[in-house]
Amino acid sequence: MRRYIAGVVWASAALFAAAAHADSIEFHPVATGLDRLTAISSTPFYADTLFVAEQSGRIRLIESDSLRATPFLDITARTLSTGFEQGLTGFALPPAFPANPYVYVHYIRLDQASRVARFRLLPGPLLAADPDSETELLTLPQPHPTHNCNEVRFGPDGYLYIGCGDGGPPFTPVHDPQSLAELYGKILRIDVNNVPVGQPYGIPADNPFLAVGGARPEIWALGLRNPYRFSFDAGNGDLWIGDVGQSLWEEVDHVPAGTPAGVNFGWNRMEGTHCYPDPGCDTSGLWQPVIEYDHNTGCAVIAGLRLRNTALASLRGRYVYADFCSNTVYAADSSDEQNWTSAVLGHAPKPPTGFGQSAAGELYMGTYGVGDAVLYRIVLSDTIFADDFGDS
Repeated sequence: MRRYIAGVVWASAALFAAAAHADSIEFHPVATGLDRLTAISSTPFYADTLFVAEQSGRIRLIESDSLRATPFLDITARTLSTGFEQGLTGFALPPAFPANPYVYVHYIRLDQASRVARFRLLPGPLLAADPDSETELLTLPQPHPTHNCNEVRFGPDGYLYIGCGDGGPPFTPVHDPQSLAELYGKILRIDVNNVPVGQPYGIPADNPFLAVGGARPEIWALGLRNPYRFSFDAGNGDLWIGDVGQSLWEEVDHVPAGTPAGVNFGWNRMEGTHCYPDPGCDTSGLWQPVIEYDHNTGCAVIAGLRLRNTALASLRGRYVYADFCSNTVYAADSSDEQNWTSAVLGHAPKPPTGFGQSAAGELYMGTYGVGDAVLYRIVLSDTIFADDFGDS
């Protein structure tokens, strides 16, 4: 198994000190008065529209920078969002949307179970999904209101990927993220386009554990604690995962496209590059993060995007991510795709919860707030970064 121990690099103190003098990005509010933003998405067919999820159970539309009053989807009546990590926490538009007229959503049901479901677009001119068209794909009971499933995304292969945490509680999760018999602490991959009769979804023929007795066939990768956000590189198909840590370490994992499926990220044997809870663990076969930082710096990594088609030309090719507790936004860079160095870009006015891009490549960030969350557009402000992120 390929390992990235040498690739775990943190920015130098001098770089952080320089960044502290003046943020190199600005946060321009686009929509305010929202409720705990989670996921942000767009589609080229609606070039001036952003789809933004609220944790309480709505997907809202930002049309030409204006918040539409009527939600795209409203399932608040069936969504449990009283817990800090509960609610509608992920959604995905299929690649051929709206010709493929569905939206795929993860939310916490009123009985505290994770549900991944599909909703169909309503007919007519109004861009909206029909809340009465719900088709259940996957339901996973949750023993605790933390480390539930969250992100859902279509990969470059057309399959739907689902990130599920270890189910909590912290320190002593009920379920084993190393067990192939359980879906907790995993990245799942399912086929929603080629579905056998009588089944909610298909299983890709190259999912890695199909021949393993007792293994759940949906599992694509294992050993994760809380992969709250992940994304695919639009340039090369690489997978980037932010796995929220336990006691000491936050980590970002990078899986290059073409890596054999079945990657084991190490939890709960490792936290970041460190054995957990005691030193001296067997790290053979475990995938190592490319970025980690300790809890003197932050407390919960918010994975972002590797910027390719971006209006922020000087950040092209950089991986942008954040920390929820420090409000700090970072950009990571690499000359060899293995050793990554992070630099501070700026400090958000509110705790970051997720990133997304418009069809035109503008970068947006959602934030936390019960009824006062803000969607921001990120723009460059510091001339230090005008010469291609300081490389010239």
